[in-house]
Amino acid sequence: MRQEWQVNIDDLALKLQGRILQNITTVWGLAANVAVEPELGEARFQELAAVIFRLATELRNIGLAPDFVINNIYPLEGNEAAIGLDLRTQSLSAEQVHMLMETERAVFSGPIDLVQGGQGLAVRIPIFISGSREFWGVVSVILDLQSLYESVNLDRIMQEAQLVLSTSPDPATSDSIFFGAPDVIWQQPVHNALEMHGTSWHLIAQPKEGWPDQPPHPLALRGLLALLVLTVTAATFWLTQLLLKDRQMQQWFSGLFELAPVGIALFDAETNKLVQGNLSLKSILGDHPRSLVFFNKTFDEHGNLITEGEDVSEALARSKKLSGRQLFIKDRVGLLKPIMLHGLKLTTTDGKPVVWLIVEDISEQKKAERLKNQFISTVSHELRTPLTSISGALGLLINQAVAPLPEGALRLTQIAHRNSEQLTYLVNDLLDIEKLIAGKMTFEMKTVQVSDVIRECVENIGNYASEHKVQIEIRQLADAEVLADKQRLMQALNNVLSNAIKFSPENSAVHIYTEREGSKVRILTQDFGNGIPSEFESRVFEKFSQASTDIRCSKAGTGLGLAITRELMLNMQGGVSFTSQPGKGALFWLELTEKRPPSGA
Repeated sequence: MRQEWQVNIDDLALKLQGRILQNITTVWGLAANVAVEPELGEARFQELAAVIFRLATELRNIGLAPDFVINNIYPLEGNEAAIGLDLRTQSLSAEQVHMLMETERAVFSGPIDLVQGGQGLAVRIPIFISGSREFWGVVSVILDLQSLYESVNLDRIMQEAQLVLSTSPDPATSDSIFFGAPDVIWQQPVHNALEMHGTSWHLIAQPKEGWPDQPPHPLALRGLLALLVLTVTAATFWLTQLLLKDRQMQQWFSGLFELAPVGIALFDAETNKLVQGNLSLKSILGDHPRSLVFFNKTFDEHGNLITEGEDVSEALARSKKLSGRQLFIKDRVGLLKPIMLHGLKLTTTDGKPVVWLIVEDISEQKKAERLKNQFISTVSHELRTPLTSISGALGLLINQAVAPLPEGALRLTQIAHRNSEQLTYLVNDLLDIEKLIAGKMTFEMKTVQVSDVIRECVENIGNYASEHKVQIEIRQLADAEVLADKQRLMQALNNVLSNAIKFSPENSAVHIYTEREGSKVRILTQDFGNGIPSEFESRVFEKFSQASTDIRCSKAGTGLGLAITRELMLNMQGGVSFTSQPGKGALFWLELTEKRPPSGA
């Protein structure tokens, strides 16, 4: 008999948890819609919420909370007081906020007492904007507990069982009981735990008349068998209803899939074949992407085939996801088209690996970037000639080549000369980055001795280091030669060294040395400053990006040095990268392929 009760209580717990998850799965559709369309209007929200309420019958209300502050709610009548509610201060704990941000899963809490009466289960579903993966806010959902109880016939079961729902596995903890009588004398009851992300409920039950000492009467046995048949019948009916609602949800999500403004594709990860793609994918890429391999053949912005680096298939095989990868492919007529890819590799419930890809057409974004670069280039060219004249004239005045200047006028002239030089550096950097991006900078590739380049560069930057009271220490240098443009390599190394000097505290040192990594030679610079903030690491090599961790350092740069360094190294078939720990400085390195003498020489 005890085994039969355990089976029944397990089935009851499964039904209750199934009803909860069925309701929340329906609401995930709203979260997906907001992720694609963050600026969802009130009318559109009310329309979608009404559809969800028809599918999920145990919902009490749904709210949209950008940055955790509720600004839309359905139904509005009776819930007006919730508008403007900050969930972080009045509902969610700091631990729950952390769970939402880190796990990207819905967080459950409750039961909670509702202002309108009764109790509810609160669920918060996190939303991350499609593409940027920036946290947008949450969908706040309240489930009505009384409706949930009625959906699994808890009241009928209570007629023949002593049953409670509690947030504690110990039925003696009466304060934790939120359904059922707390004053029951328990005798080894059966138990089932309902585990939900953020909370857990415990279903505890025993027969109303207690456990029998002897085998039950045949009539009672027949009754239990009838109850079991009834339970199986009810479970079959419930499963049928669940399948029907699941089909309705699939139709709804299918509509969202087809109407999405970005291309969405599903691939079989074993065969790489396209399983399904939406209309936006076809409008962006035509009929080409029949296979995931299509995205492995990419080009640079000049139409040159990219043969090095990790392709899309390899990236997904390594990390299971990729986000924000920009690349150029050729469309149906052979023209270059810039796109941004987001991908996710996962395994379906039947164990089949699949890949989801989101494809964004960024042609307009690239066009705007080209116009901006052309504007910057034009302005820079127009500024260079007058700036040279101004800087030269101010230099003559400082050296008193024209006539002696009063002390006050001399001081102002020196300030103006320094600022004109700083502006000249900025203009030169702008012109360099424009030439590199446009592919107009020429490179004279020759055999270069690495140690000679390092010593010459350290000598040239010595005055700059002295001004900042920083010492440059040359450590072990490899006797290695590389194929490079010496002046461009020195420019790249100078950018890295000047950056290390800027971010070093006074009376400290910057170490420079070399290492071999297989066929590669690395030139490494180590500073001992504050390091690079973790939130800034992804933007280190972007144009005009500067970390504002140190007032002394951030005021002197143009934000282009490392961007230029990356482009210079890529054009010399090399690379640049770094590691950093907060408070322990940063280690940057330039990497080139070593030119070895022919075998037998």
